[in-house]
Parts: sequence; structure tokens; C-alpha cells
Amino acid sequence: MALPERHAADYPAPRLAVDLPIAALLIASLAHWIRGAPADGVIFFAAAILLIVTERHRTPADALLPATRLPGPSLIVAVALVALVFGRQTVPMFLAVTAIGVGALTVEWRDPSLPPRPVPRRSWLWVALAISWCLWELISFVYEQAAGGLSLTHPTMSDLVDPILGNRVVQALALGVWTAAGLAMLRAAATARRTA
Repeated sequence: MALPERHAADYPAPRLAVDLPIAALLIASLAHWIRGAPADGVIFFAAAILLIVTERHRTPADALLPATRLPGPSLIVAVALVALVFGRQTVPMFLAVTAIGVGALTVEWRDPSLPPRPVPRRSWLWVALAISWCLWELISFVYEQAAGGLSLTHPTMSDLVDPILGNRVVQALALGVWTAAGLAMLRAAATARRTA
């Protein structure tokens, strides 16, 4: 008696033991500890632990809560004004960025994870670009540590961006764009969940 033919779709998709974003957060946490920024290391480590807990205790797919009304231009302008008035590395700026991060996490964690979807063929280009940038940062970071400080021949991205962000107007624009991009991603994720 012949056995029924099995297709690739009949088998469950393999799952990594650790999701790549979680691995990236743990590596970033370690890098911050090595560079002497334990507070940043704790933040990245805590984010990784929260993601692990969230993924282990997923919300059922049919338990979508009512859509959250996200703020729009008013939040972007408010955050830009905080940057313009107070500048970087101040308590008001720290509180504003922390509030945005906690708010985004709360909005995103209310809903279940998106179901896995086929990966578009063009995605390798974005993956290659992201990995190349990460490798550049890692090599630059190691090179600077070996050189004992700032390297003008092989600078990290933060070394290139810091002089630009010294101007409060640029800080306000950068924070406004960052907030707008985050809101756009939250809206896109909510739309994808409700149409899945």
C-alpha cells in the first residue's frame, strides 16, 4: 500500500531556538558592557528578556483588542520642541524618549505577533545592507577600542553623527523624524494585523 505523498507545506516550519532580534539585542547588550556603558547594556538586556517573555506568552490570534488611536503631528511637534528647548542629554529629553519608547511597547504588545508570511525575494538586499552596516559598526568599534579612542580613519556611525547632532535644530529635526517613523511602523503593524 502506497503512502500518501507529502509536500513541504505539510511539515511545520522550522523555528530558531532564539529569534534573531533577541540575539541582536543580547549582542548589543554585551557590546555596551564591553565599551563601558553598563546602563545601556541593562536596557538592551531588559528589552531582550521582555521580548522572550512576550513570545512565550503570546496572545491568541483572535484576541485583537480595539485599535489604539495613535497620536500624530502633535506628538512629533511636542518631542521636537523638547529637543529644541532642552537639548540632548537632559532630564526632559530622557523622559520624553523614555515615554515614547514605553508607549510604543505598550501599544505593540497589546496585540498578538503577526503570523509568519512568505519572504519576498528582494528582501535579501535589505538583509545584506543591514548586515553590512552592522559589520561596519562592529569592525569600527573594535578598531577604536584597539586604538584607544576615536579613530579618524575608521570612525563608528556615532562618531560621524555626533558633530551633526550638536546643533539643537538638527536634534529637533532628527527626533521628529524618528518619532514619525516609529508612529508609521506602529500604524503599519496594526493594519497588517487586522488584514491578516
